[in-house]
Amino acid sequence: MGKSMMSMMTGLAVIFVAGLSIGWAQQATVKLLSPKDGETIGPAMLIQWEFKQVGDVNHIHLYLDGRNPGPPFGTAMYLEGLSIGPHIVRIVGANTRHQEVGPEASAKVTVKAAAAQ
Repeated sequence: MGKSMMSMMTGLAVIFVAGLSIGWAQQATVKLLSPKDGETIGPAMLIQWEFKQVGDVNHIHLYLDGRNPGPPFGTAMYLEGLSIGPHIVRIVGANTRHQEVGPEASAKVTVKAAAAQ
């Protein structure tokens, strides 16, 4: 009885680990294409991203300095009138209930004054 129980436990462990591996391979992904981390920009910014949805993770939430600048449609958003100084852009995967479950990506940028014309 001991050997058969041990064999069964080992088999279940192998199935569990294989299942985790398959799940990890099918995770949602986000990538912030622009702006680049550490970039210096003017008072306007194009935010571009790639998002691969998987399962319940079906959209992203986008933040500028912890605030939502508006709903992110498609794969880009253009923002104008940014204040001078540092800013953080963050995108995070969210599920159908709008719970942020990841993955996420972020970049810190610095806005400099626009050149005089």
